[in-house]
Amino acid sequence: MKRLSLFFLLLLIVWIIIASYLYVCKICGHCDNKKQAAQTEITDTLKADTVAIKTDITSVEDSAAMALDYLREAGTKIYYFEFASAELSTGNGDNKYFSALRLYLDNNPDISVTIVGHACNRGSFEANDRFANLRAEAVRDYCIEHGINNDQIKTVSKSDTEPAASNDTEEGRKLNRRAEIIIN
Repeated sequence: MKRLSLFFLLLLIVWIIIASYLYVCKICGHCDNKKQAAQTEITDTLKADTVAIKTDITSVEDSAAMALDYLREAGTKIYYFEFASAELSTGNGDNKYFSALRLYLDNNPDISVTIVGHACNRGSFEANDRFANLRAEAVRDYCIEHGINNDQIKTVSKSDTEPAASNDTEEGRKLNRRAEIIIN
């Protein structure tokens, strides 16, 4: 009895396979269209990839626009220095600022930044000019460490010619010993 049940089970499976083949290939005609189906699938995949690439480009452009908005909101980045020093003291928000700056500059290769070094009026003009230049170069090096392209960075020394505050007080002189990152 078990053999008879096994025989009918196998017969049923074979009948299902043959019926499925006849229905799919002979009646519906899908077996002849395998190449066309493959081409359609490839075309659909290419269309999906194109849409994904366009979306990626749009998201990069959106990211660059968001980076510019952040940079505008942050304003001019200023680093302050001790008297007769070009040693840079970095801040907490530097990583976010430089990530935004790098993203913006990478997507706008014709844009550059100018780093302007300043000094207080203590000391000779030559010494102040030298320290202002060293301060601008220290900030430039810091920018390069954060991935900013060296070709997009210019340094300028203003010495003590453009004070931010009065040089009559120590507080004012501290504000004048600075380097500023200006996006052109």
